[in-house]
Amino acid sequence: MPKLPNEKNERLKRRFVDYRKYARQLSDKTLDRELGALERFDVWNGRKDFEKFHIEWAMGFRSHLEQAKGATGKYLSKSTARAIMATLREFTLWLSQQDGFRSRIRASDADYFNLSRRDEAEARAAPARPAPSIKQAMRAFEMMPASTPREMRDKAIFGLLCLTGIRIAALITLRLKHVDLYDKSVAQNPREVATKFGKSMHTFFAKGFPEAEAALRAWIIYLEDKVLYGPDDPLFPATAIAPQANTGFKAEGFTRRPWKSTEPARKIVNGAFIAANLPTFGPHAFRHMLARHAAKNCTSIAEIVATSQNLGHTDVLTTLRSYGQIDRDRMRELITGESEGGLFED
Repeated sequence: MPKLPNEKNERLKRRFVDYRKYARQLSDKTLDRELGALERFDVWNGRKDFEKFHIEWAMGFRSHLEQAKGATGKYLSKSTARAIMATLREFTLWLSQQDGFRSRIRASDADYFNLSRRDEAEARAAPARPAPSIKQAMRAFEMMPASTPREMRDKAIFGLLCLTGIRIAALITLRLKHVDLYDKSVAQNPREVATKFGKSMHTFFAKGFPEAEAALRAWIIYLEDKVLYGPDDPLFPATAIAPQANTGFKAEGFTRRPWKSTEPARKIVNGAFIAANLPTFGPHAFRHMLARHAAKNCTSIAEIVATSQNLGHTDVLTTLRSYGQIDRDRMRELITGESEGGLFED
């Protein structure tokens, strides 16, 4: 029978979370993950008092994670294990500075919450991120119908993702006033738009997508001229659901509010790729698409930096390391100076 939570440990967890939230400025989503990591360790350790900490606990927990499985029944990935160990390391460091713990826990004890060098390297390795090619994205976009207002909205969503790679949480919170068609820009004001880390940024339309710009323009004209939306109304309003006498409910028009979650927009994007008989991609894949296209075609450092800033990255290395991976064939071509076809030429 699982042991009940240890009251002393629970109080310490709560104090640690408060510290991480207010002193380290972490988001609620990150804090939930850290609480989960602490709970995993606490359960594995039989709810023993944290004040009795010993380095054998850390070493044993590392061995436990090497064999631990997640909710899907698969072994934990190295990156997940690394994140869990990082939380325990931060918690141990914090404990070593608290009254009543300084004489029992040393800061160096936190070092035992580390993976092996091999596992650390594997965890840090950037995984291959699936992303559509420019041609695939445009194929899916071209096949999207736009004969009804809902279809116009859905196509404008897909088009704006092609143009900017904007994060989906920001996209669904945009208002009409945030898009400047003449300037070809989107103003992401964190007081009104759900940007990552509350960043303020200006995002400009990528070149080479005139059809996407046209779809976005047609949608904005419809909102402003046909349904009389104003600057503070949502750019992508949620679908209104009206009750029907015999059939239950039916989608009918729009509400003057944004979606409450990103799921409807994700379904629109996935559906567009499926309809085009292409592999499915999520909204975030457009960021990888634009970054990889830039890495392949930019002719100056300034272009790479501009692309990085347009994606909202503080450091250009983030763009290159996480989004700008080069596939094997392109890597071979750059290093050897030969295309793949050159291997078979007479």
